[in-house]
Amino acid sequence: MKVTVRYFARYRSLVGKGEEEVELPEGSTVRDLIELLEELHPVLKVLKNEVNVSRNGCYVRFDEILKEGDVVALFPPVSGG
Repeated sequence: MKVTVRYFARYRSLVGKGEEEVELPEGSTVRDLIELLEELHPVLKVLKNEVNVSRNGCYVRFDEILKEGDVVALFPPVSGG
């Protein structure tokens, strides 16, 4: 299945693009996607420890199952004061 990944803020800079389409096996989870992205872009090894993930506009956990055509956005954590 194909999923569109959108990178925001620091992740966009690390990867060098704002969006890409990736191929995953049916039944893959957000965790599976993150692992694939770390293989494709080793600079993203930090993702598991500090990423916020949305699927089709809603924040999701790493065990969420992805579907064909999903749009997954990756955001770094936000801090402020």
